[in-house]
Amino acid sequence: MNRIYKYLLKEFLPIFITLFFIISLIISLIFIISISNITAGLKITFLDLLRMYLLSLPQIIFITLSISFFIAANSLYSRLSETQELIALFALGFKPLKILIPVTIIAVIIVVINSFILLISIPYSKMAFTNLKNEKKQKAKFNFKSQQISQQFGKWSVFASTNKNEKSYANIYLFNPEEMKFIIASSAFLKGDKGILKFTLNQGKVYEFNQSYKIIFDKMKINKKIPKVKISIFNFKNYFQYNKKLFTKYIPFAFLPIALLFFIPIISFFHPRLNKNHSLAYSILILTTYIAISFSNKNIILAFVIPLIFFILGGVLYKWKVKF
Repeated sequence: MNRIYKYLLKEFLPIFITLFFIISLIISLIFIISISNITAGLKITFLDLLRMYLLSLPQIIFITLSISFFIAANSLYSRLSETQELIALFALGFKPLKILIPVTIIAVIIVVINSFILLISIPYSKMAFTNLKNEKKQKAKFNFKSQQISQQFGKWSVFASTNKNEKSYANIYLFNPEEMKFIIASSAFLKGDKGILKFTLNQGKVYEFNQSYKIIFDKMKINKKIPKVKISIFNFKNYFQYNKKLFTKYIPFAFLPIALLFFIPIISFFHPRLNKNHSLAYSILILTTYIAISFSNKNIILAFVIPLIFFILGGVLYKWKVKF
């Protein structure tokens, strides 16, 4: 690698890293607000919120990498254009495409990283996020209140005359209309354990109306399995079908650095005496257009076509506009 490429990378990396942290902070705030909306009405701790945020990190990194790269590359070359360093490089015989080689290499690396995150990290993190959300919803659903009717635990209707705390109850009654069973217990305790909600009843009686018998017990457990999503990448057909909407939405985003590569010289290569620097505004406009088209797409084939169209369009505009 010659000195020019080293210089370009040295100038690019600080801009990219700074933008990465700023944009990731903004996107993190958006995700935290989204998590708060999703969990509204659920009683979650700070650790639960932190865990949900950490499970969202692959998406945050995935989105931030592409946006930071495109804006940083345009910022680098537009600054070099303003200081006339690009003009000096052109005078030394460097072609525009040759000057783009360092960021092209970085773009390819980011696409590879994005592909790994999209195919593996995001699906598994979203699966874990969904399971955690379901667990919290189920626990909130089974947080029985005293002196309230129409409370359900699976197939059982529950009535608790006394609520000691949110997990412990006294003088509790359960009725199963399908099996025509009625249970009375002096106390009960609700506990979550490895994806199963366990309702432990103490000192009670079971009445079976159809059989006309009664059972007296010291301890009884009624279990309710919390629904969990389990999809393995090794079962690729099911894995793909389950994540098809996700892939359709994010595949264009994964290829964004390559798809918009030719737009970088179009935006940021200019003569400072003849043109003003509008690189940031143009970058945001192009990114907004690309993201809007990508996120509105619902066809998996078009998800691959969109980056290709932008790449070809950028190449045509580059040939038309960049004439030196």
